[in-house]
Amino acid sequence: MKVHNLESLEKSLFREPVVTVGIFDGMHIGHAQIMKALKQKAKKIKGESVVVTLWPHPRTILFPGKDIKLLNTLEEKQAIIEKAGIDHLVVIPFDINFSKLLAQNFVKDILIEKMGLRCLVVGFDNHFGHNKEGNFNVLSKIASDLGFEVIHLDAYFEGAERVSSTGIRVFLELGEVDNAARLLGYSYKLTGEVVKGKMLGQSIGFPTANIEPAAFKMLPRVGVYAVAVDVEEGRFMGMLNIGFRPTVEKLALHKTIEVHIIDYESDLYGKKITVTFAKRLRDEMKFRSIDELKTQLETDKINAVEVLQRFSN
Repeated sequence: MKVHNLESLEKSLFREPVVTVGIFDGMHIGHAQIMKALKQKAKKIKGESVVVTLWPHPRTILFPGKDIKLLNTLEEKQAIIEKAGIDHLVVIPFDINFSKLLAQNFVKDILIEKMGLRCLVVGFDNHFGHNKEGNFNVLSKIASDLGFEVIHLDAYFEGAERVSSTGIRVFLELGEVDNAARLLGYSYKLTGEVVKGKMLGQSIGFPTANIEPAAFKMLPRVGVYAVAVDVEEGRFMGMLNIGFRPTVEKLALHKTIEVHIIDYESDLYGKKITVTFAKRLRDEMKFRSIDELKTQLETDKINAVEVLQRFSN
């Protein structure tokens, strides 16, 4: 897959482009249907599939005071789109000036003049342009005026449930990472740098790596999870705690993310690791003693291994 920025765009880079435009935060199985339709149409007209996305997320620019949490980093989104078999990804930087661009001007000045748009594929609730004016009806009129085709896709359902990023967020807020994975089409991940902690885990036989993901990345509900952990040497089983460490911290103000990697002893400080959520094991709890905590961690380890053996299969 070729990745382009706005400044580098020119028609010669694309062959009969079939394009979709969207934020695609929380690339899910509904978005996968858009990717599938994109590729099918491109194949039919002997063209190429193109995904156009905006970064940073518009809400982080338009509502700078709000604490907005995203499901995907740009790197994660790019990897998923590439895995879907898309030919081109165009990343357009979003700012206040861009937010004022009318839908018709966006289509004409960028999709047609810079890319040579042949066909536009839109999801059932897709809108773009100033004040989200670019809905299907508006785009159909623009298409008629400017000479390209528009394909409008229906909502995608998993059983009776309409698949949406909002639904995935609700599952993560509940700690139901397995249900979130069902709608995403893949298991939820966090990638972050390992930073120094208080090293209490090491003293009780459960050393942990404290990780710091991107500040805007959504965290699942506070609790203990079975996770797969990807490090330089490969993939390991692990158990992860998101929370405030009530047994050892009296007035913790910020959540920590600590993962114990089973049967792993190397130094990870300063390195990036990725944790993939398999299942929530329990709530975070306050124990009466460190010994009681250690006993619970032994149980958590047994439960995590059991979950992760099924997960890897």
